[in-house]
Amino acid sequence: MLKITSEAKPEATRIKLEGKLAGPWVGELERAWRSAAEGRPAAEIILDLSDVTFIDAEGRKLMAWICRQGARFHTSGCMTRWIVEQIQKDCASLPDEAGCASKDAR
Repeated sequence: MLKITSEAKPEATRIKLEGKLAGPWVGELERAWRSAAEGRPAAEIILDLSDVTFIDAEGRKLMAWICRQGARFHTSGCMTRWIVEQIQKDCASLPDEAGCASKDAR
């Protein structure tokens, strides 16, 4: 199960995830991301993973796509921090992409 909460503020939109990013919940996050990205640049969107307990392969693929769009990540805990660091390394190595904001991965 995954709880997705979106909070839009003038400076940024925060999408907070709580639970497991796996299975059908990956599609739910993609819908939430697309909805948030409609009205603002991706660099103004923060994906808060501090309460995520598990991320499957499809969840990682979606996070990599979100990273390439330019989103920022907020993490806590070893697992999510490591996953985000790996995604950001891959994202940063891609030529001519939007890249990702690795500075906010903590």
